Amino acid sequence: MDILKCKAFVTAANEGSFTAAGRIMGYTPSGISQLVSAMEAEFGFSLLTRKSNGVVLTREGESIYPLVLEYIEKETDIYTAATELSGMYKGNVMIAAYSSIAAHMLPSIIKEFTDLHPSINIQIEETTKNRIEKLVSTGKADLSFSSPLSNPSYVWIPFAEDRMVAVLPKDHPDASLDAYPISNCKKEELIMPSEGDDADVRELFRKHKISPNIRLTTLENYTAINMVAKGLGIGIMNEGITRYWQTDTVILPIDPPSKIELGISLPSLETAAPAVKEFVCFAAEKLGAKSPECDACSRAKQD
Repeated sequence: MDILKCKAFVTAANEGSFTAAGRIMGYTPSGISQLVSAMEAEFGFSLLTRKSNGVVLTREGESIYPLVLEYIEKETDIYTAATELSGMYKGNVMIAAYSSIAAHMLPSIIKEFTDLHPSINIQIEETTKNRIEKLVSTGKADLSFSSPLSNPSYVWIPFAEDRMVAVLPKDHPDASLDAYPISNCKKEELIMPSEGDDADVRELFRKHKISPNIRLTTLENYTAINMVAKGLGIGIMNEGITRYWQTDTVILPIDPPSKIELGISLPSLETAAPAVKEFVCFAAEKLGAKSPECDACSRAKQD
């Protein structure tokens, strides 16, 4: 059975018109109509009823539709299996990540991975938690390196914890303390990176019932830290952001202590593209993360 005819039939049924199906498949409406008509001629009965405002499934079409859909899905499974068995992983992996992870953890992992799989293209968007949520939920990013995303059904592979810290000017009254009392933020002017859209910091403030007095927002974390150094305010952020940068500031853990969990998140590992699945499990192993999903994939390969 011609897979192209099957796709034309299913797409037309889903969209309710040959015109819409043609836009999706890159055909003219008459081209889709001809493919469906050829399929109907093979079967000896009509699959779609043509109307002035579109098409609908016939009784026979309703019966055959789930079988044709399964046939199309099997074709996808065959190609996926063939790709995995050949070991020729190809494709794109789009990652949404915190800048601290993208800058300090991912470069060596990506280098090793692309040395092994040069046909896979890795892309990274460094962004905020809220933006990461949107990118992953809409499929524009395959996975995230961040704190946990809000969808409880996503796969979550934790690999580290990062404590929250205060970044203070050197002449700040609290600079000599062992830890910065988070309650003091109620009287501080704050410099907020990520254009004020840092979900982890906002959750910390919410937990301690703090309404932050935001003096300035910046896009880049490093810019925010330099503004703190000039005495424009203080910053609250996760410690990973501050590592490897020499700045004229004092960095203190907050009191009471608080930390965020960092990990890899994606909607599903089982249904992910082969390139995405391979990268996730490779990165998890390099980061020392325990993942039942990756363990299951490894066992399946061995079998």
